[in-house]
Amino acid sequence: MENLKVLLVDDSGAMQKMIKMALSKIGIEGVATALNGVEGMENLKESIPDLILCDWNMPEMNGYQFVTAVRADSNFKKIPILMLTTVNTKDEVIQIMKAGANDFLNKPFTPDALKDKIIKVTKG
Repeated sequence: MENLKVLLVDDSGAMQKMIKMALSKIGIEGVATALNGVEGMENLKESIPDLILCDWNMPEMNGYQFVTAVRADSNFKKIPILMLTTVNTKDEVIQIMKAGANDFLNKPFTPDALKDKIIKVTKG
């Protein structure tokens, strides 16, 4: 898991910092960041990660639009996506999964919970 390349898409700099710290605690250092889905798509064109961690509520291109765009592109279709979000109503969770996310994790979360979800979606 240490060699995992991660793309973190979240509009909050503070949240990015917290997530990167959590990733570091579980041995993941290779993290590229984007502040919204538009930046995330640009980042994907430069480097294909092993995993995408994505927020749901973002400006310009939200998590739903981003995941839909990722899944529509054959180059990125198979990248596991873990949605990190504060949304937790049944309808929102259904929408997250229908968009093409592999799983979701509610914020706030522990590094161990994040590790468990990463293992689950990357099957490793």
